[in-house]
Amino acid sequence: MKTVTTDRKRRVVVPNAEPGEVYQVREIEPGHLELTKLIPAPREAKRADELKKLLQQESLTPSMSWESLKETTREW
Repeated sequence: MKTVTTDRKRRVVVPNAEPGEVYQVREIEPGHLELTKLIPAPREAKRADELKKLLQQESLTPSMSWESLKETTREW
């Protein structure tokens, strides 16, 4: 049986887990936890014409000028 230790941020490393995997945690009884790996539903890829339409609908330019952005984000 493997043991793991919680770090300061209350994280544990699950053996054989891959980065980005999502688990549901359920407390069965006090002191006993159950992890269930969640598998995302497959997503349908968008067609080229759908992507082109989305890009035309969305604005790819900032809504404020560079000067106002500089004033907002810089401290003097």
